[in-house]
Amino acid sequence: MTSKKPGETRIVFATDIHGSESTFRKFLNGTKFYRADVLVLGGDITGKKIVPVVQQSDGTWKSMFVGQEHRVKTTSELDQLERAIKTTGSYVARMSQAQYETLQADAKKQDELFRSLMKETVLSWMALAEERLKETNVTCYVTGGNDDFQEIIDAIKDTEHVRNPDGKVVYIDDVHEMASIGWGNSTPWKTPRECNEEELTGRIESLVNSVKEFANTIFNFHVPPFNSELDTCVKLDESVYPPKPVLIGGQVVSFPAGSKAIRNAIERYQPLLGLHGHIHEPRAATKIGRTLCINPGSEYEEALLRGVIVNLRDKKVLSHQFVTG
Repeated sequence: MTSKKPGETRIVFATDIHGSESTFRKFLNGTKFYRADVLVLGGDITGKKIVPVVQQSDGTWKSMFVGQEHRVKTTSELDQLERAIKTTGSYVARMSQAQYETLQADAKKQDELFRSLMKETVLSWMALAEERLKETNVTCYVTGGNDDFQEIIDAIKDTEHVRNPDGKVVYIDDVHEMASIGWGNSTPWKTPRECNEEELTGRIESLVNSVKEFANTIFNFHVPPFNSELDTCVKLDESVYPPKPVLIGGQVVSFPAGSKAIRNAIERYQPLLGLHGHIHEPRAATKIGRTLCINPGSEYEEALLRGVIVNLRDKKVLSHQFVTG
């Protein structure tokens, strides 16, 4: 990694880790390895499901994980299984057979447990980030995405080295501002923080009203701009649930799923940099006018950290480099 000159700021950006414990730890390790000044963790930080680990009458533990039944006997085997589950972004819940049966019959209890595990995990991550960064001058900015419940993101409180910029404009150094929006346009999945393009436009306009200088501003907007090469994904048939890929002639159909509101905002205000995620498949950078827009993609289920290093100066992006770890 090349050294930095005075007046330069190095950002390490990653996104869409969806609850993967090992991916988050790799992200923090990037502080030293990539000589970061600023860490930015984009949206969709929480996981998507609970994997119960159920104690059996003979003292063993059973769990259905990645389509297979796993049975373990010893404490070390149990710990190993739970680490593997957490690596994929799922939450572990140990319970008795009776507790499992009760949970299976009560959707409300399932939701309460799910949100509790989300919050517990996110707060433990923030504590770990503060601990790891306490001897540095690095700040870690953590924002939410469309998949993240608002109550979970609101639970992230600012500390010395960890900041929650969601829905705010903040300075990441002496000259560069960052405007962050985790909300996205409508999806087939009906996620917690999505809305139509008109409402998203309103959210953007309300936020950027406080930007001082767009030439030095980063748009940390979770959803990529429409038709930008950062937003190409499989088109889904929304007439069924769960939605299924659209096929034509046996081939999967791809289409741009980004936000027109976000594209319009970038074209209008021409910020210095756009940091995006949401669509996992692309790993790309493109220019919209003067604005460099980047989506590093995501492979969280494989415990891979896909990120990008961006070097900035006053009103200038010096370089960017995609990294995988």
